Amino acid sequence: MMSIILPGSKRPSRTSPAAIVLILCSLFVAAIAGSSDASAAPGKRAGHVYLYRGLLNVFSLGMDQLAYKLEAAGVASSVSNHTLWSSQADDMIAKYKAGNHEPIILMGHSAGADATISAARKLAQYNIPVALIINFDPVSPDRVPSNVRQIVNYYVPAGWGSAVAADKTFKGKLANVNENATTNHFSIDKDDSLHRQAIARVLAVTGGGIRRKPAAPKPAQVSAAPAQ
Repeated sequence: MMSIILPGSKRPSRTSPAAIVLILCSLFVAAIAGSSDASAAPGKRAGHVYLYRGLLNVFSLGMDQLAYKLEAAGVASSVSNHTLWSSQADDMIAKYKAGNHEPIILMGHSAGADATISAARKLAQYNIPVALIINFDPVSPDRVPSNVRQIVNYYVPAGWGSAVAADKTFKGKLANVNENATTNHFSIDKDDSLHRQAIARVLAVTGGGIRRKPAAPKPAQVSAAPAQ
């Protein structure tokens, strides 16, 4: 039988075959668990994307599609109705105070796009940064607060959509992208090209690689609304 010298022992103690098998099995399981954790870690990206639907939860199902694509890219996401923005902002505040300082990313369509800025303004009261906001045709947005580092606003001015403006203290990046020639209020949230652009921007914020850089909008499409 196999002999194992135990720490502090003057002579070897004898170990039964059953004990040896148990030890070897434990080492094998530990090795598998370790390799599993190591391989899974690179697929996880820091950050959380909060997506908000618009009126009645029926006109903004593109937010659900986008959330599914984000999850497939390894980014945690959740979809809610725009009416829940305040309670979700409370959850973000609680997590931040508890030490979770991962990037906060907000997205929304229609009234849900209005909600992203409302949530950001509530976070600003606690000096909590918002890494990125991506909006799809907001209808009555508030001004972008100074805690937002970057906001991209896709909108259709010929319909119900609106450009966004920023507080005087805002020092981040703001772009209003006019999509009037390509889509409308009820389909902008489902536009696959805009989804790809949004995911690329999220991956840039969360540290993921951008496999295909989206085509930049034409200069005539983009404007930064003046501060108010």
